[in-house]
Amino acid sequence: MKKSYSAKCLLILAFAAALLAGCNGKGSKESQDEQETKKISVSVENPVRSDIEITGDFIGTVSADSTVNIVSKLSGDVTNTYFEVGDHVNAGDLMFTIDDTSARISMKQAQAALDSSRASLGSAQAGLDAAKVSNLYTTAQVTQQWGTAATNEMQLANAVNSAKYGLMNANENNDAASVQLDYIRDQISDIDDQIDDLENNKSNMEKYAKSLSQTKSIYTQISACAGLPLGEVTTALNQIYTAYDLAKLDLSITDPEAAAKRYLQLNTGASTVQELDSMISGANSAASAIDSLESAKDQLLVSKAQAEVAKVAASTGVCQAQEAEALAQRMLDDYRNYTLATIITGGNAQLAGANSQVASAEAGVKQVQAGVTQAETGVEAAQLQLDYANVKAPVSGIVTSKYITVNNMAAAGSPAYTIMADDTQYVDFYVSEAVMERLMIGQEITVTRNGGTYKAQITENAGVADVTNGLFFVKAQLLPGGDRLINGTKVKLTLATDSRSSVMTVPIDSVYYLNDAAYVYLYSNGKAAKADVVTGISDSDRIEITDGLSEQDRVITTWASQLRDGMEVEIEGGPSAGDKIEVLNEIPD
Repeated sequence: MKKSYSAKCLLILAFAAALLAGCNGKGSKESQDEQETKKISVSVENPVRSDIEITGDFIGTVSADSTVNIVSKLSGDVTNTYFEVGDHVNAGDLMFTIDDTSARISMKQAQAALDSSRASLGSAQAGLDAAKVSNLYTTAQVTQQWGTAATNEMQLANAVNSAKYGLMNANENNDAASVQLDYIRDQISDIDDQIDDLENNKSNMEKYAKSLSQTKSIYTQISACAGLPLGEVTTALNQIYTAYDLAKLDLSITDPEAAAKRYLQLNTGASTVQELDSMISGANSAASAIDSLESAKDQLLVSKAQAEVAKVAASTGVCQAQEAEALAQRMLDDYRNYTLATIITGGNAQLAGANSQVASAEAGVKQVQAGVTQAETGVEAAQLQLDYANVKAPVSGIVTSKYITVNNMAAAGSPAYTIMADDTQYVDFYVSEAVMERLMIGQEITVTRNGGTYKAQITENAGVADVTNGLFFVKAQLLPGGDRLINGTKVKLTLATDSRSSVMTVPIDSVYYLNDAAYVYLYSNGKAAKADVVTGISDSDRIEITDGLSEQDRVITTWASQLRDGMEVEIEGGPSAGDKIEVLNEIPD
């Protein structure tokens, strides 16, 4: 762990003073006790998130690609040379020329062959265009035929559906006629049952109506007594009671209206004469209902006859609808199995023929195109031979050797010039596996040589160890300005070997160690509190804390060997608890 030089010196002096004080008498011990009770002034701050980067230095070697030999690809007499040994050439400069008479003749022959092939291609393309137009016309005709056939099929299918719908209606009509006939028959049967019942009850109803009428007559006689003089009421009522044997009913002999009402309730249950009239009318109606039923039965018999006729007509309609459906389905099936199949097969045959003509024309075009391609290749080959007659520099550099002279033969494949290329310079270096895994293509590094500083970017990191040294080869391209470095020289490289982004950090001097275990002191209520932490990477100023702290903790950042867990401390300058204090590296007096 890095500590400031002044802090270390002060600590040494403090320890020496303590030892000397221990050699003095009692007074020295009291002075020491007084010093130990003195509070230590400290600075504190909260952990903050920041970026940490670790850099490393390596030795590299400046390198460039090797020399380039210019080789003639065409044998022939050299007609001109344009550069000598020591000259600087640029990529694309004409170096020398070779006699191209034969190549020009070959070029004319190849061009003539190409023109002929292109003319044949035009004719073949015209034939293909005609075949395509004919194919379109045939396709339109077949499409029209198929469309018409589909329409006819749809019409026949609609006829089948209509016939099925007619049959369904006929069945529904037949079912309705059957239901209507059964309903009328049930009504006639019900009327017959009612007539039988009424015939049995007719005499009873007549007797009941007669009894009710007699009761009304007696009721009327009793009620009429109310109009008699008061002395005659009792006599008249007793006469009526005796005449009709009503004494046992315990009727009033002084109140005719009460007597009449009670008589009516006891004999008929009616409360008023109006109710009695209704009962008489109902009994008479029941007695005469059989006549009405007989009339209704006659009407139902007529309806029955009509329903039977309708049922026969509905059954006939079902048969006719079944025959219509069968005929429509037969016509649809015959159309699909014979007419439509013939139309589709014929159309497919027409399309196949038209497509065959197009395919044949396309094959002819492709064959002619192949001939054109071959002719174009011949022209390109002839042009290449012409190009070979003019030999150009592939790279920029210095001419170091010349092997040809004018009017002498240049052999194909033999070197004509040698050029030391002005290639991009690189720096080659080796790193350990741990560093290699963190390097990225395009990463920028710093190159130093004789006080000069240059920049380079990593271009190669294959991740394969060198069998001779077990290290991993890395290559970096020097950026503009690095061309001043000499090939083969050693340079110093500085690059980031590890980094962390936005991690929790504290000042590096605030971390203490005991047997490789890290800890810090936190400020808590005027005392130092020891807190174990887990550390990560660090740079010259700050260290990463991976566990043990939060951003709300107040870390004592003043390094002091006297700090102990629970020791009373004070914040230098007496700031409030939430302030952040500048780090101090010296122990105050």
